[in-house]
This record gives sequence, C-alpha cells and structure tokens, in this order.
Amino acid sequence: MTTAEIIQIVIGILSLVATIAVSFLIYWLQTRHEKEIQKLQAEKELEMKARLFLIDNEPERDYLPWCVIVANLHPLERHSRKIYTAYCRCTEELQNEILRQAGYKSNSIQGTRWVQKCIMDLEKDIERYNLGRDYLYDGAKYFHRSYERYRDLRWNGTPSVFEPINKDNKSRRTFNINQLSVGEYVDEYFYYYIEKKMEFDEGTPIPPMDYVWSSQNLAYCEEETVCMWLMELIESIAIVIRNRKSDEEINQNPLEYTDAQAETFEDKYYEVIQQLYNTYYKSIAENKNKRKKS
Repeated sequence: MTTAEIIQIVIGILSLVATIAVSFLIYWLQTRHEKEIQKLQAEKELEMKARLFLIDNEPERDYLPWCVIVANLHPLERHSRKIYTAYCRCTEELQNEILRQAGYKSNSIQGTRWVQKCIMDLEKDIERYNLGRDYLYDGAKYFHRSYERYRDLRWNGTPSVFEPINKDNKSRRTFNINQLSVGEYVDEYFYYYIEKKMEFDEGTPIPPMDYVWSSQNLAYCEEETVCMWLMELIESIAIVIRNRKSDEEINQNPLEYTDAQAETFEDKYYEVIQQLYNTYYKSIAENKNKRKKS
C-alpha cells in the first residue's frame, strides 16, 4: 500500500469521525434546545396554573399559610373551606409556585412529626414557667379532636371572663375593662409574675391552665368546649413565649401572618398549629447547625 493510499484512508477515517461528531453535536444541541423549550413551556404552564388558582380563590387568599399546614397534615381529607381542598389537589411544585406568586416566602413543610415535637416543647415551657397542670396528655388528644371530631363547628371565640392580675392598671380602669381574655391573662401572668414586675405579698396568681380549667368547669363540660378552650390556651401561651424569645430561639422561616379569621374549629386548629410552628419548629438544617455549635 502506497503512502498516498494510506493518507487517503486516514483522511477518510477523519472525515467519517468528523461527520459523526458534527452530527452528534447537532443532535445534542437540538435536544438541549428542545428541553429548554419544554422547560420554558412547563414553567409558563405552572405559572398560569398558579395564577388561575389565585384568581379562583381570591376571596380566601389570606388562608394560604394555613393551606401549607393542611397540605402537610391532612392532604387526603375533607375540608370545610374550599381553598384547603383546592390547594391539596395541587402538586407540591404548584403549591410552592402559588405561594411565590402570592408574595409569601413560605414553602411546603416536610414530614409530620414536627407537630408533636412542637407540642412537647410547649409542655416543657408549661412546666418551666409554672403555667399549671399539663392537660396535653395522651398526645394532646383534646387539641387534635378539635379537628378530628368538631372541624365543622362554628368558631365564635372565647369570652373575656378572667380577673386581671393587676387590678390597679390605670389604662384598664380608664376604659372600664374589668375582665380579660385568656390571651390577655396569659400575657399578664408572664409580665407580672414570671418577669416579677409586681410584688405579691400573699397569694400568687392562678396559673393560666389551672384558671381556665377550674373557672370553666372543663372537667365536667362537653368535649367540644374543652377543645375550644384548649386551642385558645395553646395559642395564647405560644404567642407570649414567642414574643419573649430571642430571634435565635424561634423559627427562622415562619409562616406569614395574614388577616385570615378563624370561622370554624378547623380554621382555629390550623391557626393554633401555625403559632406552634412559628414558635417551636426547627428544620433539619437548623438542628444540625445547633448540634455543631454545641
């Protein structure tokens, strides 16, 4: 075989390799371009679905933070509010896009064990601050029954029937406010008793849990009444504790507060869980960082 023939063979092989390489490159570029187009189309479709969701559910848009909890805890159950059910029908990707378009920083919550962990942390604070007997026994069964058994009941709030700790409060006397809500009583208990803003020569204030239980005769009343007061107590205590903790001790990515108003026991249940989440929830990443620092 002559040198010229060898050169021709080499050139032929190189041409074939170049042709294959160019063909493969063209195919790869086309495929990538198609994938980019498909991705853009999927993103536009996702954005449109989220936009339509927000339009269709505009009257209840303030309930979106509670929807995050609904989708996490009860995605396959019947709900009393339209937006809860509609949100649970969405994929997690669409749910996060809905939140983004609505202006929330929140995203879907992973796992469900966090609820009981938050309740356990609340129980520790009840003992730590001497807030009374712990009625969250058996996994906080009366709290969870608010949803499990009474979710469709109307929520009308709880009455202001508690005696103030500081009976000489000038602003209260000015407005003739003689009785407090449970939240106001918890706040006074922390301020005057726990933080020692007031001296008590004789008897000390009644711990909030005990005061509510005894004054409302909860040991002998209907179960839904127990659930009602327990939800109010849990939320009130969690709010006061969150307001007194440093930023490092509370949830760094809370579910945003809105003007949503609880109208049913189900609404109130999710409102309370939102407060537990904002006060006590720690993500896996936060727990890892905490262990590293310690």
